[in-house]
Amino acid sequence: MNIIEAVLKTENDATLSAIEAIVNKPGIHDSGKASFNDLLGVLTTEEAEAMKKVIAENYEKINPDDWK
Repeated sequence: MNIIEAVLKTENDATLSAIEAIVNKPGIHDSGKASFNDLLGVLTTEEAEAMKKVIAENYEKINPDDWK
């Protein structure tokens, strides 16, 4: 889910093209085992930081009421 949000916020055409090329890579869906190694170097530092920010803001919070 986090990756989807980060991709949706990506405005860099080169990055989006690289992600699309990986997703559409022949045989990637046949095995059912896509690797994150295929994504190494795809994001710029700024995009990676934006992704980390989305994760921290939305998924790394602990709600004390959930533990009652």
